[in-house]
Amino acid sequence: MLQFINTILGLGASVMMPIIIFMIGLIVGMKPIKALRAGFTVGVGFIGINLITGQMGGFMSPIIEGLQDKWHMSLDTYDMGWPVSSGIAFSNGGFVVAMFAVLIVVNIVLIVLKQTDTLNVDIWNYWHFIMGGSLAYAMTGSMAAGCIVGGIYGGVVLLLADKHAEKIAEFLGYPGVTITTQSFPVMMYVCMGIDWVIDQIPGLKKVKFSLTSMNPKISFLSEPLFLGFILGFFLSLFAGTGWEAALTAGIGMAAVMFILPRMVKILMEGLSPLSNAAQEFMSRKFPGRNMNIGMDMAVLLGDKEVITMAMIMVPITLLLAIILPFNKLLPFTDLPAMTYFMVAPVMAGKRNSFRSLLIGVIVICGMLFIATDLAPLFTQVGASSGLIDAGTGSVSALSGGGEVLAWIMIKILSVFQ
Repeated sequence: MLQFINTILGLGASVMMPIIIFMIGLIVGMKPIKALRAGFTVGVGFIGINLITGQMGGFMSPIIEGLQDKWHMSLDTYDMGWPVSSGIAFSNGGFVVAMFAVLIVVNIVLIVLKQTDTLNVDIWNYWHFIMGGSLAYAMTGSMAAGCIVGGIYGGVVLLLADKHAEKIAEFLGYPGVTITTQSFPVMMYVCMGIDWVIDQIPGLKKVKFSLTSMNPKISFLSEPLFLGFILGFFLSLFAGTGWEAALTAGIGMAAVMFILPRMVKILMEGLSPLSNAAQEFMSRKFPGRNMNIGMDMAVLLGDKEVITMAMIMVPITLLLAIILPFNKLLPFTDLPAMTYFMVAPVMAGKRNSFRSLLIGVIVICGMLFIATDLAPLFTQVGASSGLIDAGTGSVSALSGGGEVLAWIMIKILSVFQ
């Protein structure tokens, strides 16, 4: 049974999500063929997004390596990235099954008690909550403690997810969707808090600039095709990769920025009928309530401001890694996923590029600190899973810096250790 569950989990979101969408579709009263079509469409959307973001990583890797070599970076904790982190989270079959049961029960209980209106269908990203629980499990040696930490992590995300539903609807242009990936609801509050502080600073609060909104005569430069080429080309030249590689990266990033929004649109085409059916189902079961569908943050990655800020933040993140005295993490594997990290700063900054960049810098500083602080536990859990060689040395993940809620609970637990 455990082997079967691990096999399904190992297939990734593009396979898991169609199955989950189909099953939920049947539960909320969709006809089987419509539920199946919705599931397949969501799966196609995820595959498209993964293909494009994977291509983005391929174009960005030479740039990242070039920047690291140019600045002679030598930090002792390697960024293993979210793909390895998710594999580690799903490596302990017994704990994974226990955590899935806990997280599903928590979601149902919170809905019944009217503490949340979010039904989290993003089961693939349960791995974030499971990773948080795994770190607590490794520190305490107690599976119960791990389940409690993972369950609280997932529960708090659900409690806060609805608070940003209107902002997400405005940003996405589609109502009824919330984001339950990692600590996103908490990061939104953090970013909104930084934005509020900027509003209190004379002069600074009046600065308004958007890289994607330019003078009409040169507005074509803000189009995804041109903007992607400009950023990819000049970042490559700055990294010293040569003009041939710069041209390749420029065209490649132009393609990424042009195609990615279309992949997100496909995903939303599949999600739309499920969301409508879920709303009708919940209105029958819980009159007067509107149900939101908790989804992967990937649905927000098609915004060109997010992509633009993410590309600009890559060299800035490397610079921060060098100059911050507390940092030990060498950013690498998670840098192509910078789009995920910049969604909250862009939303909180209301697409003001100046504010988004300032908020993003502060957020990345915090993520580097948390990732460095969690490195011993990440290394321990990675080695015990067998996915990280015991002789590799210190490992962590830049994305691990986004596990804010897990980190807070682990710090609280450490007081009693």
